[in-house]
Parts: sequence; structure tokens; C-alpha cells
Amino acid sequence: MDKLGGSPLKNLFVTKPEPLQNDEVSEPQKVFEVSNHARKEGETYNQYGFRVAGLSEGNPHTLFPCLQSVCWGIRKEQESDATLQKELQAKLTAKKVELETDRKNKEEELEACKDKQKEIAADIQSQKNKLADLEDSRYKRNRDAWITLVITTILLIPFTVYFFIFYSSVAYSAFFKVFDTNSLGSDGDFKLSEAVLDSAAFPNAWADGWGELLFILFMPIIFLAFGFVLNRWERENGWIKYIKIPALILVAFIFDSLLSFAICKKIYNLDSMMSLESRPDYSISLAIQDPQFWMIICLGFVSYLIWGFVFGYFVKAWENLDLNQIRKKEIEDKIAKLQKDLDAEKTNGANLRNLIASIGPKILEIDSQMSVSARYDLAKIKLELHNFFAGWQTYLAALHKSELEKQEATDLFNKMIETIKVVD
Repeated sequence: MDKLGGSPLKNLFVTKPEPLQNDEVSEPQKVFEVSNHARKEGETYNQYGFRVAGLSEGNPHTLFPCLQSVCWGIRKEQESDATLQKELQAKLTAKKVELETDRKNKEEELEACKDKQKEIAADIQSQKNKLADLEDSRYKRNRDAWITLVITTILLIPFTVYFFIFYSSVAYSAFFKVFDTNSLGSDGDFKLSEAVLDSAAFPNAWADGWGELLFILFMPIIFLAFGFVLNRWERENGWIKYIKIPALILVAFIFDSLLSFAICKKIYNLDSMMSLESRPDYSISLAIQDPQFWMIICLGFVSYLIWGFVFGYFVKAWENLDLNQIRKKEIEDKIAKLQKDLDAEKTNGANLRNLIASIGPKILEIDSQMSVSARYDLAKIKLELHNFFAGWQTYLAALHKSELEKQEATDLFNKMIETIKVVD
């Protein structure tokens, strides 16, 4: 006897086969219907699941046929619902129209994409023809660039020689040269040229040793590097160069100022030694007021700034020497951009063809659903099966069934529910 309903479980289920439409619900071997315990009028599927679970005391082996029976019952209700059948038919018709419109639009997009590819391919070929013409006329020269190149070359050579003489002399005077009475001229004054353009700097450094000679030889290279880096940074893109360039100029100015201060201090100390008057020690405030201090800075600092700008004009003229080189670069960049656009259009075309191909089976599926006598709201069937199983689970919890039995019931339910595939 059943503990809840008081009736035996014998003949609780009778088989009732019902084929499932369009494979949306996999066809079971047997569909079970509750005979003596059908869903009561006004009873929710949650309540129904709880009550039927009680008839079998939550036996998991009866769950699957119960779910089949519920599914079959809902299908029969939907078959007899004329209003629902009209709604489902209207939805299928609207969906088919939507898919056909979408396919037509995609086909039009694909044709436009093909036309675009032809247009880009023709433009690429045109640019390649222009590039070939330029290659045939490479003998042409940019006269302005050639003149600039010659002038800047003439300027850079003596500038570079001047740099080596000036900074070698300054480095030797600042670090190694001893300023004494022998450094004074016939008039008893020290000549600044003896410090900044000392013709004896190299032989004197050679006499002092290899280290001193190499030091004064490499000093000009440092300032040439300042000018070179200044030109490179000036040609860069981005805002960061507006920080790097002033910083570089400031560092170079400080370096020049220190060299100038060291030389002027030696000259000042020599003058103080020859003077009968007492003088204060040489300081930054005195250096700022000293014309020789600023003269040495201008002879060096301003010179390599100018060298950097002249070098920039030299490089630009070299790049522009071939008139066609600029045009060639422009055409190559345009071809690269057009090729990128063509690849993007090809990818877009492939995607459109895949989308068009995927729409056909969907339309055939809708035609198949529209050709049958009855249609089903599978989403509602699935929802009510969940409600039924929720009631079944509530009963299992009330009986304090083990986790193993609950999991077995859940697995059976999932197996059933997976056969119902809701298609948009």
C-alpha cells in the first residue's frame, strides 16, 4: 500500500507511445502516463511532482517514466490549444521572414564586399605601376637637396675640426695645464686663446702620458654625441621628446659651464697672484659677471647646438637626394595600407559567406516545423518539467533521502531534459 495515497502502485503507469516532433525531444522507447493519479484541475506541476513522488516514495526508477508522461501530457494540451497553435505558426512565419530578409541583406553585403575587393585590387595595381615608373626614373635628382647636402658638408667638416681643437684645448686647460707666469703674454696679460685654442695641447698631453692624450681626444666626441643625439630626438614623434631634448641641452650647458668655470678660475688665480691687491676667491657670482666665462660657453655650447642643427639638415638632404625616394616611400606605404584593407574585406567576405550558409538550414528547419499538423512550445514544456522535478525534490528532502539517491534523481532528470532542445 502507498503510504501517502493509500493505493497500490500496481498499474500506476501504463505505456502510451507518442512520437516526438523534429527530434526536438528525443523519442523514448516508452512514454508513461499516470492513470489513476493524473494531474488534478488547478494543480501546479510543482504540486503534481510532489504528489507523484509520494506515490512511489521517491523511487528514482519511476522518475524517468513520470517525466515522459508529463512531457506527453503537456504536448497533448498544446496540440488541442488552437490559439497556441496559431501563435506558434505566426512565430515560425515571422522567424522565416526574418531569416530570409537577413539572408538577402547578407547576400547584398557580400556583393558589395566583392566589388570593394575588386576596387582595392585595381588601386593596388595602379600604385605598383607608379612604383615601377619611379624605379625607371631614378636618375632624377632633387636639386635643392643636392645643394643643401654640399653646403652642409662644407660646414660640417670645419665645424668638426674646430670641435676637436676647441674641446681638446679646453679639456687640457681645465684638467692638466698649469697657469703660471710663463703663460702671460709680453704685455703681462693672459690671452684667452691660449686656453681655448692651445696648439700645444696635443704635444703637451702626449708628453704627459697616454691617459692625458686619450682624455683630450675623447672629450670632443662627447659634445659631438650631444649634437647627434639632439638631432635624433628632434626627429622622433611623441611628446616625450619635449622632455628629453631640454634635459639634454641642460646637461650639456652644465658640462660646458663647469669647464668654463675651471679655466676662468685658473686665469683669475693667476691674475690675483700677479696683482698687489687682495682679491676674494673665485666664485659662481664672480663667474656670472666674468665675460670670459660666457665667451668660453658660447664658443662651445652654442657651437655644438649649431653643429646639431647643421647635421640635421645634412641628414635630411641625404634622404631627399633622390627625388623619387620620398615618392617611393609614400607609394609603398599606400600599397601596404591598401593591402591591409583588401585583407580585411576578404575576411569580411568569408564571414558573410559563412553566415549566409548557416541561414539555409535554419529556414529548412522552420519549413519542417510548419509542415506538421501540430507545433509545441518547447520552452514551456521544459519549464513545467523543471517545476515537476522541483516538487519531486521537495518530497525527497521531506523523506530525508540520502545524497546518493538525490543525485541519482538529478542525473535522471538531466538526462531527460537534455533531449528537449529549445531552438530560437
